[in-house]
Amino acid sequence: MDSEQIEKQEQNEVIEQEELESAADPVDLNRVFNEEERDLNSMFPDGEMRKFLKQVDRNRRSNQRFLKGMKKEKLLEEDE
Repeated sequence: MDSEQIEKQEQNEVIEQEELESAADPVDLNRVFNEEERDLNSMFPDGEMRKFLKQVDRNRRSNQRFLKGMKKEKLLEEDE
């Protein structure tokens, strides 16, 4: 298994874990955005807003993975 396959497998595991978490429990924003020092749960008490913010974070990470893959492909094309 090469590094690209391992990375894709890890991404799929993360996505599956996030889907299981989102279906079961209310969103804990302090866990989703663990780098923040403020109590985000008290700032956003509405459950729908928490779900929205969690989805925004998930989309941001997905976009970062996509762009990272595009950069790898571009580097591989330049090497050829």
